[in-house]
Amino acid sequence: MEEEIAENCRICDNATRLKWPTYIPDGLDSDCFAITNAAYGQTSAIFECNSCGFRQCNNLTEVLSFYEELEDPGYEAGRKERSLQAAANLRRFAKFKPGGRLLDVGSGIGMLVEEALKMGYEASGVEPSKWLQQQASSRNLSVIRGTLDDISETEKFDAIALIDVVEHVLKPIDLLVQIRNHLTPDGMAMVVTPDCKSFFGRILGRKWWHYRVAHIGYFDKKTLRMACDNAGLEIIDQKRPGWYFTVEYLWVRIMLYFPKWLRIPSFAWMSRTVIPINLRDSLVVIVRRSED
Repeated sequence: MEEEIAENCRICDNATRLKWPTYIPDGLDSDCFAITNAAYGQTSAIFECNSCGFRQCNNLTEVLSFYEELEDPGYEAGRKERSLQAAANLRRFAKFKPGGRLLDVGSGIGMLVEEALKMGYEASGVEPSKWLQQQASSRNLSVIRGTLDDISETEKFDAIALIDVVEHVLKPIDLLVQIRNHLTPDGMAMVVTPDCKSFFGRILGRKWWHYRVAHIGYFDKKTLRMACDNAGLEIIDQKRPGWYFTVEYLWVRIMLYFPKWLRIPSFAWMSRTVIPINLRDSLVVIVRRSED
């Protein structure tokens, strides 16, 4: 078992206490960090802040190498439905920032960049995974391999997308500060992250599908607002985003919550049917630079 590491809260700097011990039966490798990994409930030790309630994994401090090496063919196979989700996020964002130079941080295989180009943005992205970045490049999308640290500090963007990224980093406020510094004076950013205090987050506890090795920080409405405030970002809109999945994808994952002898295999038609779903267990906020 991992050593339980004492560390102050990454949001408010107050003391944290152990909520759940480490549960990673098979050890860590890059597959644990795949986007489609379904080992729900398997995480490093999770600590909860005594003050703000933010939850964080204190033991995982070096995770970038796992992201650099991960491959996820299942994610590429779901490009069609995930592109629908990227387009939905952009339509929401376009109400506040309808065009301009856009950067997608953590681009994956470049779906949001591709959809943003269709909507008239001058879009590019950055992605740490060699394999994911190669998939984007194979479609002639402007996605470089790396992290936001690899974007010149002088580069400014009218729009920045941070979709399901902030929960993966050791220093979320530092990342949000970087986002702020890369925005033009009237620029805006869109941040999406799971909400651990949502209905399903509460009733499922550690079995909730967002408790995964790759997630090392767990926000709710309060702590996400605190993080943005501390980073000099003002939230101007907040919603709960929905998603698009094939029925097969959802069915297979629902079956994971049943004993093996009760699991029913998926049917062929399920892989051909895409549906929208909103479990109201994620948050999307639109932010801009706070007044200096």
